Amino acid sequence: MMRILHRYIFRTLIGTFLTALAVLSFVMMVGLLFKATGYIASGASFSMVARFLWLGFPGTLSMSIPIAALVSTLLVFGRLSSDSEISAMRACGVSMRRIMLTPFLLGIALSAASLYITAVVSPNSAYGRRTIRRIVKTSDFLAIIQPGKTVTGIPGMPPDTSVFVRARLQKPGTNALGAAEMQDVLEDVRILEPMKNGAMRDIRAGEARVFQNTNGTVRLEMSNVTISPLHEDRPITGQAEWIAYTVGEAQNIEAAPSRRVKDMPSGDLLLSIAATNGAIAQVSQNILDNRARIRNVQAEGTSARAGFAGKLALLASGQSPSPEEAAASWSAVSEGAVSRWNYELREVAMKSDLRELQRTASKMRTEYSNRIVLALASLCFIAVAVPYGLKSSRRESSMGTFLCLGVCVFYNLILIMTDSLAKNPGCRPHLIAWVPVAVCLLLSIHGIRRNT
Repeated sequence: MMRILHRYIFRTLIGTFLTALAVLSFVMMVGLLFKATGYIASGASFSMVARFLWLGFPGTLSMSIPIAALVSTLLVFGRLSSDSEISAMRACGVSMRRIMLTPFLLGIALSAASLYITAVVSPNSAYGRRTIRRIVKTSDFLAIIQPGKTVTGIPGMPPDTSVFVRARLQKPGTNALGAAEMQDVLEDVRILEPMKNGAMRDIRAGEARVFQNTNGTVRLEMSNVTISPLHEDRPITGQAEWIAYTVGEAQNIEAAPSRRVKDMPSGDLLLSIAATNGAIAQVSQNILDNRARIRNVQAEGTSARAGFAGKLALLASGQSPSPEEAAASWSAVSEGAVSRWNYELREVAMKSDLRELQRTASKMRTEYSNRIVLALASLCFIAVAVPYGLKSSRRESSMGTFLCLGVCVFYNLILIMTDSLAKNPGCRPHLIAWVPVAVCLLLSIHGIRRNT
C-alpha cells in the first residue's frame, strides 16, 4: 500500500511541478526576450540571438525550480488536504513523516539538480552571454547599417553619431595577404559625429570598404573623403584620397575574456578562494614583519638621537667634537627617520592590498555560499510547504500559503542582500546567506510537530 501511495503522490506532484516550472521559466525569460528583441532591432544575426537565449535558460532554471517546487507542493497538498485524502491516509495509520517522504526525496533530487546548474552550468552560461554581448557590439555593424536611412545609436560609436549610406554592395578586392576576395562596400557614406567642443564633424566618402579587425573593431577604409571641420581648433574643410575610420573599442576578440566571480565554476571558485586566503596570510605576515622592522628602526633611532644629544651636550660644555663624529651622529638620526618613514609608507600600501584581498575573498565566499543556498531552496521550500499546506480549515490553509510565500520572498531577499554586502567582509555576508536555510528548518520542524 505504501508503494502505491508514494507513486500516487509523486505522479501528482511531478505533473504540477513541471507545469509550474514551464510557466515560471517563461515569465522569467521575459527580460532576456526584451534584450534579444533589442539585439534583433540592432541587426544582430538570428543564430547569435538564439544562442544568447539558450545560454540564459540555465540561469532562469536556477531561480524557477525552487519557486515551482514551492507552488506545486502547496497546490498538491492543499488539494489533498481539502479532499480529506490526507485525513484518510492518517486514519489508515500513515504518519506525517511517511507522507512527507516522497516530496522530501523529490526536494533532494531537485536540490541536487539545482546545485549542478548553479555550480557549473549557470556560470558557464553567464560567461557565454557576456562573450556574446562583447562580440555583438561590432560584429553586426553591417546588419545595423540600412541603406537609404540615417542610423543612430550604433554600438562602438560615440553617442549622437549618425551614419547614412546610400547603397551597400559587394565588390572584388584583395585581402591583407594579396588574395582576391569579395568585399562589403558602402557607397556615398556620411558620418556626423560630435566633437569635444559640442560641434558636429561631417565626414563624407565616395565609398568605404568594411573590414573586421582582430582586436574586435570594424575598420572602414574610405576613399574620396571630405572632413568638415578638419579639427576643433582649425574650422577648415579637409580632403583626402583615403583614410581609415575605426568603429568600436579595441579588444582581442580571439582571446577569451577573463572570468568574473559570477562566471567561475564552483571548482575554480574554490581554488581562487584558497589562493586568495593564501595571499591574505602572506600579506598579513609581511605586515607583522614590517612592524618588527619599524620597532627595530625606532630603537636604533632612539639610540642615534641619544648619541646626537651627547654631541650637543659636549658642544654646550665647550668641548668640540670632531666634525666626523658630529656628521656620523646626525647621519644616523636622519637615516633612521627616513627608514621609519619608508617602512610606515610600505605598511600603508600593504594594508591597502590586504583590504582589497579581503574584499575579493569575501565576494568569492559569498558567491559560493549563495550558490549552495540557492540550490537548497527547493528542499527548504518543500519542507515548509508540506506541513503548512495541511490545514483543517480554509482560513488556516490561506494563512499557511501566505506564510510559505513570505518565506520565499524572505529567502530571495536575503540572497540579494548578501550579494550587495559581498565586498564588506566585516558583515560576514557568506554566513548571513545561511539564515533562510535555518529559518526554513525551524519552520518545518514546528509545522511537522503541529500536524503530528
